[in-house]
Amino acid sequence: MKLAIYGTGGSGRELYEIIMITREWDEKWEEFVFIDDTKPDGEFLSCRMVTFASFCQLYPTEGIEVAIAVGEPAARKTIYERVTGAGYELATIIHPTCALSPSAVFGRGVIVKDSVSISAGAVIKDNAYINGISMIGHDVEIGEHCQISSHAVIAGNTKVGPGVYIGISACVRDHIEIGENAIISMGAVVMKNVRPNRVVMGNPAREIAENKDRQVFK
Repeated sequence: MKLAIYGTGGSGRELYEIIMITREWDEKWEEFVFIDDTKPDGEFLSCRMVTFASFCQLYPTEGIEVAIAVGEPAARKTIYERVTGAGYELATIIHPTCALSPSAVFGRGVIVKDSVSISAGAVIKDNAYINGISMIGHDVEIGEHCQISSHAVIAGNTKVGPGVYIGISACVRDHIEIGENAIISMGAVVMKNVRPNRVVMGNPAREIAENKDRQVFK
């Protein structure tokens, strides 16, 4: 089995390095390739690097999985549609140091990094990316294409809509609903529902802007 990591930015480098030092993962894949549509075909971290167009020509859909290692939720969605539309399987990668409830449910292409706690009845939908040392409470739903940053805490019975970005060390109280494409800033303490396409910041978190262009990293 081969693994293609889509993205050569920080998330792509981090994921590759974690795989290299995690025996369970390193032994699963016999070859690694990077995909980056912004650079010419070449080499990255001693691995082959190609555009997605070249990737489709070089690698048949059998025997290879794709991990989307891009932090921007809108970009994650675009890449997800591109990869699945071409018939490739997405890799679901969950670090062995995670504390996972047996009743938690994971969709396709989910990536969960080291030391994450995911509690009973949680549902992590397709293509969500959960960074290390974060906590997902019981019966939480994380929507498609979300990015959850390190040290974030999401309390029980919370629903996070698709395309949401939750920043470093943000805290979300229980029974909250966060609308799609919202941005929760780093360190925010979310005490009430967040409308779709809104940016919130502070303690308690307040709406400061509208996410008109659906872009976190500007």
